[in-house]
Amino acid sequence: MIDYDQAVEHLVETIQKHDSVVEFQKAEKKIKEFPELDSLVKEMKAYQQEAVLFQKIDKTVAKKTAGMQADQLQEELSELPIVKDYRDKMQDASDLIQYITNSLEMKINEELSDGKR
Repeated sequence: MIDYDQAVEHLVETIQKHDSVVEFQKAEKKIKEFPELDSLVKEMKAYQQEAVLFQKIDKTVAKKTAGMQADQLQEELSELPIVKDYRDKMQDASDLIQYITNSLEMKINEELSDGKR
């Protein structure tokens, strides 16, 4: 029987080599090559923080304006092909991890149930 640490290491290596994870890592690398995306994200977050602050101090018009600016930037970011590609590949990798997690959980629960009988 394979020891626990070896099994975990094998699982991690297998996941890292899976096509969806490899493609996600490539997309992530591409995203990081565009510093203008990072500045748009920071600008959007600043507007979101302003909207929260304005809400706390009951500045309704300023909150609405900051919120609209944040939404506009978020929409702009979401429409960029590189961001769409990144999100699609991230979803694929996330689905893989979710599938593995659920499978492991079911197998562990099954083993625990069999052990109680």
